[in-house]
Amino acid sequence: MLSAVRPLVIGTVHEKAGLRLLRRGGASMQMLDLVEIRLDCLPGLDLPDTFPLPALATARRPDEGGKGNLSVPTRRRLLEESIPWACAIDVELRSSGAFAPVIAAAHQHGRAVILSHHDFKGTPPPDTLRKLAAKAAGEGADLFKVATFLRDRKDLLSLVSFQSGTSPVPVVAMGMGNAGRFSRLVLAGFGAPLCYGWLGAPQVPGQWPALKLRGLLDAILPA
Repeated sequence: MLSAVRPLVIGTVHEKAGLRLLRRGGASMQMLDLVEIRLDCLPGLDLPDTFPLPALATARRPDEGGKGNLSVPTRRRLLEESIPWACAIDVELRSSGAFAPVIAAAHQHGRAVILSHHDFKGTPPPDTLRKLAAKAAGEGADLFKVATFLRDRKDLLSLVSFQSGTSPVPVVAMGMGNAGRFSRLVLAGFGAPLCYGWLGAPQVPGQWPALKLRGLLDAILPA
């Protein structure tokens, strides 16, 4: 079923140019709904004291799409330190056991928890994705995010089936690779509650600039 609700648009910040845009603020930032702060990509950089928009925080390892090969204790510390200013944290599902104390602390402080699954080689079938969503629900997810590499039309259909089906926890699906941009607009139409773009510079193939993404979604989905 096609969605009658436009998703929230998130601008991902992972380098200095994105931080400069955040600090500058202004009317353009108000076109977005949230920002995602990639803590693994920003070690040693001073974050703004306040953000112009609600902020998500994540700190990934390289096989999760992260940078810097940060240790588990370092990533736990970064996420724990983000809880006072973040409205949500994002943890890779495969790391949820090691981050259980951070997940619990986030919930104790009224923060949302996104558990994610990234597949940079292909797209699992819908049944596998539903099993991952069930696992995420059991690990404390308030939302399950899945980003997969799209090899062909069948992979996109798998994400559409997963996004538009039933799940024990709300899900947001997105594609990566050459068809990633197209997939994000399609999946927004099938109910993805969040849509990610970039601020400053692209991070992975298939992402839109966040502000352009906002304009496209406003044009193709009802207000």
